[in-house]
Amino acid sequence: MKKDKAQNSGQNIYKENENVLLNFLRCLIILEKTLERIARQNYYKRSQYPELFIQIEQAICIARAWIMSHKIFSGFPIFQTLLAVFIKGITDKVAVLIETSRPAKGKKAKKNNFRARQQEQLYKSVDSMIGHLIEFKDKIQIFEEPMSDEIEEALIKSFKKDCLKEYKKRRKDLVSQRGEKTYIFPWKDPAEYLVLVADTKQFRIEVINKLGDHAHATGHKPDCKCQKNYKMRGFRSIPRKTYIPGGEKQEFPIRMAECLSCGQLFSLLPSFLPREKNFSIDIIGQVLRDIVLFAESINGVLENMKYLCGKEIKSKQTIFNWLKWMGTHHPATLLTRAGVTSSGYFQEDEGFEKEPGLRTYSVVMVEPQTMTVWHIDYTDHVDEETLTCSFEEFVKKIDFKVLGVAKDRWEPATNALKNVFHGVWIGFCHLHCLKKMSKALSAYQKETQCSDKEKSRLYKKFKKVLKTAASAASMKAKLKSLDDEAFEHPLLKSRVNELKENAVRYTSHKSRNGITTTTSMADNFLKIIKRKLRQVGSFKDKDCAKLFFKATANIRNFVPFLSGAKNAHKSPFMLAGGETYDLPWMQVMNMHNAFLFTPNAF
Repeated sequence: MKKDKAQNSGQNIYKENENVLLNFLRCLIILEKTLERIARQNYYKRSQYPELFIQIEQAICIARAWIMSHKIFSGFPIFQTLLAVFIKGITDKVAVLIETSRPAKGKKAKKNNFRARQQEQLYKSVDSMIGHLIEFKDKIQIFEEPMSDEIEEALIKSFKKDCLKEYKKRRKDLVSQRGEKTYIFPWKDPAEYLVLVADTKQFRIEVINKLGDHAHATGHKPDCKCQKNYKMRGFRSIPRKTYIPGGEKQEFPIRMAECLSCGQLFSLLPSFLPREKNFSIDIIGQVLRDIVLFAESINGVLENMKYLCGKEIKSKQTIFNWLKWMGTHHPATLLTRAGVTSSGYFQEDEGFEKEPGLRTYSVVMVEPQTMTVWHIDYTDHVDEETLTCSFEEFVKKIDFKVLGVAKDRWEPATNALKNVFHGVWIGFCHLHCLKKMSKALSAYQKETQCSDKEKSRLYKKFKKVLKTAASAASMKAKLKSLDDEAFEHPLLKSRVNELKENAVRYTSHKSRNGITTTTSMADNFLKIIKRKLRQVGSFKDKDCAKLFFKATANIRNFVPFLSGAKNAHKSPFMLAGGETYDLPWMQVMNMHNAFLFTPNAF
């Protein structure tokens, strides 16, 4: 009887300690993200981070893994002692880091008092989190039974080996690398699929005979000479159980096919079933579309899931995993994989995303003719070196030449484009130019007290020169017509001189039809990012923010425009000539293997 009571008491203590350790681990994650924020404020890139920062980051990572592996011993005094050793080490290192951390030369010019205020707030947050770690450690309950010397010695040995020696930070894959032996074929209706899969003859006609058109390069044996011919080989032993729209969990038999050349077996999934997910592809697509394009919150999506599929999602992590799943591939990778090619002409812009304590930027390249987003990136700065690296990553993912780009006058971006895309034509946005002229005229009016009518006349005269010039020489000649005394005023003269200096850029659309006079398509896409940022307040993790940005671009490329739009019920992917197989947008992505993450799949 006493033995049973002791056993129940031990189980209760373990459960309570498990909750305390969960909060302890959450606090460690927040501490890690806060320290990274301090580093991003003070340094341009990770290679400049102090060695001490890397040591702290690694220590937190390995300690987190050690706690998860040994939490069963949380009720013994030695476990609490070892946590105290870890917290003491982290506290000392963080104190030294804060004391010695200094901004890199030229880093983000801010007033010293403003920077000091921000840094002080972050440092207070770090102190608070360390205090919480100590508090959680003290809440851990202790077993009454003594611990054997052998177990205590083994626990100490494990802690010394894992937490007190040098190690490398290991990152877990965000998505599964499986799926290479699964083929997707176009079939959007679950009820009709059940009829099809039961009819061997019809399945052979509709799927097996056309399977070579949907094959990808992975999964076959190395000596396979032909990946186009297959024969049926029965069913998978375990059918797929999937939640479909309406709330029903349905069971779907999955047929197998064998390659006639190498004998490898493949599973054949209809397009409404995703690889390795419990929900149908259409449910996942609706959730992600609501989050990205309609600014739905995570809590709102969780509530809607009850009505969408009749099942409550217990963890927000499921939604976050779907976003990672959608954002794993770069938009250019998916478009190229789907057989879409570009005209080679783009609009490029950098959006300033003001986050608490950080100045971050989104870099985007959109093809104006089809409105497809071909490149997106999330950076801490937009200097020439960073933008060059970003554009170089884009070049690796495309198989065509970039011919021309319309952009604003940001010089580092212009230089980066010329460095990466040799021989590219660059045109400057007329709208940016006119906005600056309008601001200059407002300042001029305030200074000289000229009438609104005179201000409007000067603006129209300047605009006419910008819009009617057919070449650089023509523009320079037309600028001579701006002979009003007002244009000699320093405020307006600087705008006229800027137009003269960049006459070639402002008239490049006359020589290259693909270059546009504005960057409106890029600006419209950036509004989606800014709207989401206003909702969430800050993108706390840089890697996850990049995944979200790519997910946003991929969804925007495949989701059709709504009724009333100029291209209603058509997506940018459709405007670019992509094959849709007459499927819903999320199934179109599935058909083009957007969620196949095996390396070298194509």
